[in-house]
Amino acid sequence: MKAKWFLLPMAALTVAAAVYGGYIRTTLTDYTEEGNWEEYQVAPMPEAAGMEKVRTMRECLPSAPYILRVEVLGDLELTNGTGQQKVKVAQVYAGEDLEVGQEFYLYSYAWWVSLSENYKSLERAYVNVLEVGREYLVFVNGEIDTLNSSIPVYRCMEGVMLPDGGWMDFMSPVFCYDNIENVPVEYTGKWESGVTYTQGRDNEFFGATDKLIEAWEQLKAEMLQRYPR
Repeated sequence: MKAKWFLLPMAALTVAAAVYGGYIRTTLTDYTEEGNWEEYQVAPMPEAAGMEKVRTMRECLPSAPYILRVEVLGDLELTNGTGQQKVKVAQVYAGEDLEVGQEFYLYSYAWWVSLSENYKSLERAYVNVLEVGREYLVFVNGEIDTLNSSIPVYRCMEGVMLPDGGWMDFMSPVFCYDNIENVPVEYTGKWESGVTYTQGRDNEFFGATDKLIEAWEQLKAEMLQRYPR
């Protein structure tokens, strides 16, 4: 399958840019200062859909405009609920305009926090918050215009247009160079669409079954072998 990557439409980019300007940034710590993670839910990736995403990501990720090894410098920052993290380029495998040592914000429209009276939701496209001080292999779509950011903002590769015209969202294409143990996060029935964050707080990936976790970890191993540090 020959896949083609697309940026968000201009209207969506304008909205994304507006989000960055005129708001006070907070961090995830501000939302969880009491440490009550039981109040937060995350969505586990189901096995069937996840296996298909793994197959497509294996084929398409090497075509990403930017492929980078980055060091995470800061915790998840939330601007009007949408998330980004400050990183520093450690190695460039593909892409221009970014150099080793350059700092930028890694952003995804799929990283956000939702707060309501009934529950609190941490949306991560099935991958945990990047850990400060660790290095990650990241697949990036390109820079987005922002109204008020001291450093550039680059958006994760979030999906692919399929040959039939449909769109497939990816699991966040970020892979830690360190080994992080993953355990299945199982739906408990407390919420309609998620599980408590504490079930997978130490995970790198939120998968619902051992089979899917094994497939995702194999994808990670292949990508890290292809782009070693």
